[in-house]
Amino acid sequence: MSLWSRAINLFRGERVSREIEEELATHLAEGIAEGRDASEVRKALGPTLQIREESLDLRLIPWLDSFLPDLVFGCRQLVKRKVTSAASILSLALAIGSCTAAFRLIDALLLRPLPVKNPEQLYDLTRHLIGFDGKPTSYDQWA
Repeated sequence: MSLWSRAINLFRGERVSREIEEELATHLAEGIAEGRDASEVRKALGPTLQIREESLDLRLIPWLDSFLPDLVFGCRQLVKRKVTSAASILSLALAIGSCTAAFRLIDALLLRPLPVKNPEQLYDLTRHLIGFDGKPTSYDQWA
């Protein structure tokens, strides 16, 4: 079954369950039509609950199927605890904003090449300070 049809089946839960039930009933009816006993056919078919669950997993995307109830529960908790939710959202917004700003700065200064024609011909200029004794010193000694 394609991924698209499995995603569409998430919105048709009742229909998918009904199709699975009809399919199990059809297998049971076919076994009885062959002349076997109903309990024998059920035993040969196996545990029906397990078959239903496996069929649902094949026809749906399990993690996406459980995502909607989790999302509803999360929204309910956010509305129920407003102050805690506001503090969490503000903290997340500040953290994401500061990380984004830091990355943009590092990207602009360190990761991207300089916007010049021949960057290998650039020179590194340093400034020397004159110490108290009158001799030139570099910044490295002050750090």
